[in-house]
Amino acid sequence: MAGSLVFCLCLSSHFAILLYWAFTGSHPAVRVEPRGYANVLGDMEPRLRVTEREIAGLPYTVTTNAQGFRGQESVTAVKPAGALRVLCLGDSFTYGVGVDDAATYPAILEALLRRRLPRRNVQVVNAGVPFYDIFDELSYFREKGSKLRPDIVVVQFFINDLEAMAGSFFREDLLVRQGGRYNPLEQATGREAVERGLNRWFKRNFTEVARFIQSGLPPSGPSRAETGQFVAYHVRPTDAELALIGNRRRLLTADPVIARSRLWDNYRRGLLALRDAVEATGARFLFVLAPDAAQVREDLDQPALALVPFCRENGIPVIDMARQLRAMSGEAVDRYYLLPRNGHLNAGGNTVMATAVAKAIQVTRSADGPDVTISSAQQAFDYADPVRLRLKFGPQGVLPAQNGPVHITAARCDNLVPWTIDIGHGRNRITGLQPDVMRRPNGTLLLRVESEKPLAQVSVTFFRKLAPPVNGYVQLSWSRRDAGYTTLQFASEKDVAAPESFETSRLAEIDLREKPAREVYLKLDLRNEARIFAESLDPPWRRFEVVCYPAGDSSSETVSRAATDRRASPTGRAPTPD
Repeated sequence: MAGSLVFCLCLSSHFAILLYWAFTGSHPAVRVEPRGYANVLGDMEPRLRVTEREIAGLPYTVTTNAQGFRGQESVTAVKPAGALRVLCLGDSFTYGVGVDDAATYPAILEALLRRRLPRRNVQVVNAGVPFYDIFDELSYFREKGSKLRPDIVVVQFFINDLEAMAGSFFREDLLVRQGGRYNPLEQATGREAVERGLNRWFKRNFTEVARFIQSGLPPSGPSRAETGQFVAYHVRPTDAELALIGNRRRLLTADPVIARSRLWDNYRRGLLALRDAVEATGARFLFVLAPDAAQVREDLDQPALALVPFCRENGIPVIDMARQLRAMSGEAVDRYYLLPRNGHLNAGGNTVMATAVAKAIQVTRSADGPDVTISSAQQAFDYADPVRLRLKFGPQGVLPAQNGPVHITAARCDNLVPWTIDIGHGRNRITGLQPDVMRRPNGTLLLRVESEKPLAQVSVTFFRKLAPPVNGYVQLSWSRRDAGYTTLQFASEKDVAAPESFETSRLAEIDLREKPAREVYLKLDLRNEARIFAESLDPPWRRFEVVCYPAGDSSSETVSRAATDRRASPTGRAPTPD
């Protein structure tokens, strides 16, 4: 009798709180959060449709289906006969923070594949979960993802995945905090919201009591990361490793020593384990590097340096989105991001990524039935063995510079004069070149880049300053033999709303892999008040820098051969397009 009375009292209190929230309009906002329920195939809270507002000024709609995947389309463990199923694993870039359901890259990928394969039933499953990393994705695939029987698994990387390489495995702890089984009745009655509300109310009004109760609880014990299936990957980070993880720019800056560090090595071990787990099911594997916005603006290529050679050696097809977004961004370097509100890709950026993935997926039909392969058309560059030359301005345009096999000289400096300004109370001197407008409005700087070894790529970083409404521009172009120049960058006063500060940098990449060169010409044309410049700080951020990459075996043919060897057809019959 007493038990029934207590139950009725609790139930009445529960509904009283719900009624109070309903009448006062104070119901806590519903959020789509990771759950890890054992009885659904996804790891997000199922059956929700909410408008997320955690990003100021950027509301977006999120729908989760009955299995806890983002999107409205139903997905079951039973794959329809003849269907092409793609499973997308990743973090918030795959999940699609900041964009509506239809603008996530998996949703766009599904639309692209359906358009290309109208006779196939195409399903692209968005299993992305914010905060997930390679070990979370491995844990998920072993437990749930393999049950979906995907034909292709696409795994997305972002630089914050390195944070988990110090042992903080999000999913392993999530299964303890938010695991269990999904109960639609609990969700419908709002039990968890009420429980959270009561906890917050109690902690706010009885702070000391809550602290006393919590202090008397037994310790929770070691994390599952230290005792579970990934104990072999758990490392205790040193102070230097923690400092590295906390410095995003340093983590992104290409450094061969850091690329060989145990943090990156831990990630590579996890990547190989996930690839092997995927291919053991018969599915194909594709790896995608999603870039930080800073990687589109500058040559911050540590992810490619640390992962592309490894992928090549192990036959893992890889797409480096930083390279593609740099080539497509033009003057609007942040055009594919939600900046300044948020650092994730916008709908346009997700479309670029989905298009790159769709191009890599080749569906064929052999004598034994439909087959899926991952092409090596998306050729990733490894940014290995860079030869850096930071150029200094002088009377003849720039001073001669040499680093190892590479030598740079000014072949011509026409109608450009030096200028100087001190900033930071004289602690930093800005020097550069501008046209001598008293003579004529245009000026040209022509650089000759000579190398003892053939070059696979030349990258150019420069800082510029435009001053609208004065009619001016900056144009960077290149040529192999000082003829037939190709434009790499162009910006005029029409591209900027106001006079630029000393913060505008541009990065251009010249891909020479099809025909490596020992000599390259770089031409900078300036008009009117347009300026280029560098600073005196060491090491400089504002700089005029040319980075040369000697040619080596960095083509995607190695990946193609390795993948082909791993998947040689036992029939030997040539496939035909589906």
